[in-house]
Amino acid sequence: MSTAPIFIVGANRSGTTLLRLVLNAHSEIAIPDEINYFYGFTKTEISYEAWTEPQLSATEYEAFVDRFLDANRPKVRELDLSSVRAELLDGPQDFRRPYQVLLTRWAAHYGKARWGEKTPGNIYHSNILIDMFPDARFLHVVRDPRGGVASMQRVSFFSSDATFNALNRHKIMTHGRDWLARAVPADQRMEVRYEDLVGAPQHTLGRICGFLETAYEPEMLRFHQNADRFMLDEAASTYNQTATRPISPTEAEKWRSQLSESEIAIIERVCADEMDEFGYAPVGAALSWGAACQLAAKRTYWAFQWWRYRYDRHFAVLTPMFLGVRARLRSLPRRLWARWTRMLSTSS
Repeated sequence: MSTAPIFIVGANRSGTTLLRLVLNAHSEIAIPDEINYFYGFTKTEISYEAWTEPQLSATEYEAFVDRFLDANRPKVRELDLSSVRAELLDGPQDFRRPYQVLLTRWAAHYGKARWGEKTPGNIYHSNILIDMFPDARFLHVVRDPRGGVASMQRVSFFSSDATFNALNRHKIMTHGRDWLARAVPADQRMEVRYEDLVGAPQHTLGRICGFLETAYEPEMLRFHQNADRFMLDEAASTYNQTATRPISPTEAEKWRSQLSESEIAIIERVCADEMDEFGYAPVGAALSWGAACQLAAKRTYWAFQWWRYRYDRHFAVLTPMFLGVRARLRSLPRRLWARWTRMLSTSS
């Protein structure tokens, strides 16, 4: 049995949580809720690119460790984080140890020898992860973009615009996937279709376990019996509720009743290449002239925003087009009136 770390990556709402919970039910593998390790660096002036030598004072490193542990306290609530903190501050200062020690401790708490981590956006940090953990294995979960977009639109932390959601997913399936392929050797990464996982779970999990160099265990398919124990309460009761139930092949086709014909047509055009590559047959929904014009405008807007935020690996459009401009225009009469009244009061 290999003890190499396991990283589950991909687009959000692709089934990464389901795969995490299934693997976490293995007797030798422990994968907690999303640690989001690299996201924390964006709020500081600390660069994770220099992970081997953080160039921090003892006080700065201690503050970093405290922020990291505090942010993840709800996800590893079983652990005594004071002892984790003591271990981290008593050893070498680098940016691998906080990540590794916390996850190793969490796995050991459950008597497991191997840890994993599921943060979908880590696809953009695969170069750092493979540098930190050279023997790591990466599972890239892929889903029919129509199903992924339908799922995104049912949760509050994504856009309700099917075009932007499709463009965001297309970016991960092209730019993000290229990033993963350049960083990680082919024999250390595997693509897993969500539809295969829910449609033929035993066969698919057998392949995954072979890739991970561990034995398949039927117990993994009983993950749902205590899934909520390994999830945030809000996730288990709302946006990831389906992951607390037994695997069902019907989940893969729900997009057919959740999306309009126009939305399906847009997604099929934006994501045509990856649909073809992964065997997702288009239904050939018609795109009206008006919808085609809106798609062209939103593509242009999305591309401009990506250029503006080109240094942000996780860039995504999550708000309506020109939201800031529209807010300023709506407030223009009020601002003009306030200026006018100030001028009158000054003149008087």
